[in-house]
Amino acid sequence: MQTPYFMRPGLPERLDTGKHHTVMSGSPLEERRRTAELLREIIREIVTVDIDDGELTSLADALVPLRDRLAGLPRIERDNSGLHTREHAGERYGRTPLYDRDPLIGLSNPLSPPLREVENTDRRQWEVVFGHAYGGHPGLAHGGYVSAVLDHVLGVVAAGDGVATMTGTLTTRFLLPTPLNTRLVCHGKVDRIEGRKVFCSAVVETDRDVIADAEGIYIRVDPARYG
Repeated sequence: MQTPYFMRPGLPERLDTGKHHTVMSGSPLEERRRTAELLREIIREIVTVDIDDGELTSLADALVPLRDRLAGLPRIERDNSGLHTREHAGERYGRTPLYDRDPLIGLSNPLSPPLREVENTDRRQWEVVFGHAYGGHPGLAHGGYVSAVLDHVLGVVAAGDGVATMTGTLTTRFLLPTPLNTRLVCHGKVDRIEGRKVFCSAVVETDRDVIADAEGIYIRVDPARYG
């Protein structure tokens, strides 16, 4: 198995969680989000393009300087002072957290599809379109991504009163294959609360069919445990 780039020996110390880092929340997000979207488009092209090895070698060689340039830049602080915490975003910026690095909803994360909350609806719901980069069987989305969407929505629903929660159990039922390049909608609800346990359920559906549903138990966590 090839060692991932970020785990290879000899990388500069600046990749560690040490000093000289910048805080993402202190910088404008527009260009970071535009860069992430361009990378999503590149990923989409790479997984679908049909070219010979020589052309791929040329493309890979062109990406190496960009990777090395990024590797030499400061890192985001890996702590709880960024946009991923409710208190920091509210107190410092007067807004709700943006979770811009999140792998599902983060607009600054090129790995996110992204999953987006739908506005102006009677209930809270989210929508997503899985492209070819998220494929499993031909023409179908990988079930792990569907489960991840359900987990995210259930987590948001469980924390609806502002109390942080973490996944205790998640049970997903796949009712139909999940098509690629199709708008999916996910919504959930709290079924009951027993002490620290929040029992909730959610579904993922197209405009015609329910694709999958899930039930989960989410555990309320003392915010002090986040540091």
